[in-house]
Amino acid sequence: MTQTNGFFTTSDSAHLYYEVHGSGQPLFLVHGWQCSSKFWQRNVSELAQKFQVIVMDNRGHGQSSKGLHGQTLARYAQDVRELSEFLHLKDFVLMGWSLGGPILLAYWQQYKRNSNLLGLGLIDMTTFPFSPEEWNSQGLRNYNMDGFNAQVNRLINEREEYFEFFGNAIFKDGKRPAGTDWVIEEFRKLPPWLATAIYSDYIATDFTAELPTITVPTLVVNADGPVFAWGIKQGTYLTSLIPNGKFVPFTDSGHMLFYEEAEKFNKTVTDFVTDCMAQKV
Repeated sequence: MTQTNGFFTTSDSAHLYYEVHGSGQPLFLVHGWQCSSKFWQRNVSELAQKFQVIVMDNRGHGQSSKGLHGQTLARYAQDVRELSEFLHLKDFVLMGWSLGGPILLAYWQQYKRNSNLLGLGLIDMTTFPFSPEEWNSQGLRNYNMDGFNAQVNRLINEREEYFEFFGNAIFKDGKRPAGTDWVIEEFRKLPPWLATAIYSDYIATDFTAELPTITVPTLVVNADGPVFAWGIKQGTYLTSLIPNGKFVPFTDSGHMLFYEEAEKFNKTVTDFVTDCMAQKV
């Protein structure tokens, strides 16, 4: 299996770490807030047996540079576009988890006329965290800015305690399993001022209206857990807005469904990408 890794410099001089595994149909995976490409560790090697799998660390995250500029979903989406062009990807499938979902929708918003996409995947995400609508199960729903300010205060002034809280919340039972100290280590790599900047853009940006405009096959997967209390209901509703959307619920995992139910996730993604390739033909 072929593998390359390195740093790519964006048009605004950020330095982004990326890895390419395997060969064939390109599959680009985008991680969530405070996370990194390491979170896909139970997925990349298996998926790379069939596809060319691309992962990167979003700017500020993981091994990527920590510049103050570009902490918006629109710029993160442009980073995806520029890396895809740097790697000469053609007709690739783009999937994003959590914050990665809105990054994908920002990508679609900017590049839909020439997306170069074969398919999209929205992994346990919401299109508008501040939404007051009943379908939204994000903790800051209904324009809860006070809740966001309290979260920022914890992130800055009670940093390790907040990391432990968040590290527990991304798993189904609200308890981080043994052997996952690396989760906290990855959280620490995102400076709090950058974490606050991108999250403030994320919670206030509404991509719901983009869903009916999507013209490529779209996979939506969600689970119920501490992050999204009624995530399956949320995912079912969002999928109903997508013309060619397919929803798959995950019932034995939480926000990190691709880690906790890796075998099911890998098969779901493999089947979806294969279907996308067949539709292209």
